[in-house]
Amino acid sequence: MKKIFTVIKKPGGSAEIKLTEKEPKAFSAVVEGKREVIPFPGLSGVCIIVDGEAAASKKPNFCLPEYNDMLTGTAVVAGIDFETGFVSLTEEQAEKITEYLKTNDAKGFSGNIGEKIASEYLPHTEINYLFGMLCEVKTKYKNLKFKWMSRR
Repeated sequence: MKKIFTVIKKPGGSAEIKLTEKEPKAFSAVVEGKREVIPFPGLSGVCIIVDGEAAASKKPNFCLPEYNDMLTGTAVVAGIDFETGFVSLTEEQAEKITEYLKTNDAKGFSGNIGEKIASEYLPHTEINYLFGMLCEVKTKYKNLKFKWMSRR
């Protein structure tokens, strides 16, 4: 099985660079649920994988101020190529991601997570619109569906 470099962040913990299996099912196991894929803010070719179905019932992990959102549960950050699927992060990407996650950690958040998460989704900008247009990625493994984009 092919492995790729990813950044994994658990709620209350530090971001760690790890080798993860490239198979989409492996990401489901890490996030402990059904995969939901979101573009990483400010980094082209990078995405965040989280459990999209149990967001309000899990512990807060980190905020995404660019999307006015907060992610809960374990998150995996990986590179993505629209032709081959998930790919390894570069060292530079991993450093930027680790710093971003440290800066936006949700440790100590108090409030209603469900209301915070349901409040707003990604605003319509040109770059996010293009990402939404590419909401299905065909890979040799299977189609990766970006369900998050259809919530708007």
